[in-house]
Amino acid sequence: MPDLKRRVRDKVYNNSREEKLKRDLTLSYHIVEKGLTMPEPRHGFGRAVVNGLADNVFRYKELNLESDLEFNQAVSVLREYLEFHQEVGYDLDDEIKTKLERIASDFKAVQGLKQLHINSEAYFADVNASFDKFCMSRYTVRNFTTEEIPLDTFYKCIDLAQKSPSFCNRQPTRVHIVKSEQQKKAILEIQNGNRGFGHLAETLLVISSVISTTKDIHERNENHLNGGMFSMTLLNALHFYKIGACSLNWSVSDDRDQKMREILNIPDTEVVLLVIACGKVPEQLAIASSPRKTAKQITVAHL
Repeated sequence: MPDLKRRVRDKVYNNSREEKLKRDLTLSYHIVEKGLTMPEPRHGFGRAVVNGLADNVFRYKELNLESDLEFNQAVSVLREYLEFHQEVGYDLDDEIKTKLERIASDFKAVQGLKQLHINSEAYFADVNASFDKFCMSRYTVRNFTTEEIPLDTFYKCIDLAQKSPSFCNRQPTRVHIVKSEQQKKAILEIQNGNRGFGHLAETLLVISSVISTTKDIHERNENHLNGGMFSMTLLNALHFYKIGACSLNWSVSDDRDQKMREILNIPDTEVVLLVIACGKVPEQLAIASSPRKTAKQITVAHL
């Protein structure tokens, strides 16, 4: 079955309520946990998202589904959302408050991960540790200072990322380093996923890939595959050099993509893949826990 038909079929005919409900739980709880870790969390933020997330928690239990990471974390995040507003003395509206209090009461035994509040020294404590400790220490950061990051530091990070696998060594990935305040503002306005922290980024890295490095339609995925591997190595390199970073998706409409091309003069021979917000981290910062499934939960062993 062609890839496009497979995707259409999944969206139209696949009636996997459990998987799609877990998808919706994850999308919503992550928005809430991000809100809780903003440099200055807005009181009462995300009302519509919180309301929908609470409804999906109840729906999940009504379907008698086995408790999974998605459900546990959704409950934990909603409990944390309620506690946050109780601590600051902010009165949530009656509908939201009633739902959250019911969740806190009905699911006392459900445990997820709370958001992390940490200092910068502890956050970067394992950048020179063993590989496993290094990987486990990197988190997405949305708290930045105004301290300038030298251009040369980014070149060092990009040189490390260049060691990522590249199909037939064609090296299609390109990096646009954006420090201009005017260009950063224009990009963030069309990215649609950086509210509350994007304006604090000292530098934006726009990752693109040269389309003409591919030969035919059978290599249609290579720009994104190579760009993904490159970007992950780059994120690890940024962490190694003690730079906080947040990946900003580029799932946008054609008109926004065209606007990005105009802002940075990106040629039609390149496809934009990703935006990374970068900055030095403050002495104290909050990090979304974003729990991961275990290897066994995502693995099929063909023995």
